[in-house]
Amino acid sequence: MDILKQINEAVKYIETHLCDEIDMNRLSEIALYPADSFKRFFRYMTGMTVSEYIRKRRLTLAAYELQKTNIKVIDVAIKYGYNNSDSFSRAFLKQHGVLPTMARKSYTSLKVYPPASFHITIKGAKEMNFKIINSEEIKLKGLSRKFSGKAANRFEQEHIMWADHHDDIQNKVCQKIEGVWYGIWNKGVYSIAKKTGEVDNSQLESIKIPSGKYAVFSTNCGGFAGDELPKLRSQIFENWLVDSGYIQTDDYEIEIYYLFSKSEKHKRHYEIWIPVETVQ
Repeated sequence: MDILKQINEAVKYIETHLCDEIDMNRLSEIALYPADSFKRFFRYMTGMTVSEYIRKRRLTLAAYELQKTNIKVIDVAIKYGYNNSDSFSRAFLKQHGVLPTMARKSYTSLKVYPPASFHITIKGAKEMNFKIINSEEIKLKGLSRKFSGKAANRFEQEHIMWADHHDDIQNKVCQKIEGVWYGIWNKGVYSIAKKTGEVDNSQLESIKIPSGKYAVFSTNCGGFAGDELPKLRSQIFENWLVDSGYIQTDDYEIEIYYLFSKSEKHKRHYEIWIPVETVQ
């Protein structure tokens, strides 16, 4: 455990000096590892080199800064170690898939990397797809149930609600399982719903997703919701919120299920939305 403590101290050194030149010899001293050994250990554990990690973290912080301030692109480029806006734009485009100026626009999806920390398992240093949106109110119809416990512990109860009441959900909400479904956690109440115009039963409960600013996170395609959503939520609350400069404004979370037929199940994917505001 002392080894992990020193490795984490080395990562803290990187995080503290992301706007500076990283002294690899100092990093080695903190980690109590020869420089080459530390680099090999880091790559083995995270799947990327130290240099790659530093670059991805700088471009992550640059994206946050562009998103939340009016700072000039060239000033951000220089702050995070780029000599000119062209080289910064190329690196930014390679990581995020968009040019730096697009990061200021709502609905722009960005690829961010939370800071790494080494425990029994590794946290952070994994790509996350996210965007900030300003959503209008969304009107839904569905079924609701009061859950016990906190949002973080709800997935087992959600699974029971989706699985045990599968036929009930189809009969009462929508016969066709393919399409976009919503799972909404609202202060202990969980709802399964679809947009108002897509339901088969007009007598269902009316549910509204309020307008506002949301951080939207998406999974890769092909996985099962019961596997993918808990992992994604863990990344959001253990890593992203700590690093991003945003805070969750309410005990409210939205899951969106993009479901397909069996022949196209490789396309299924999921999103989590949380209401946010910038830390003042």
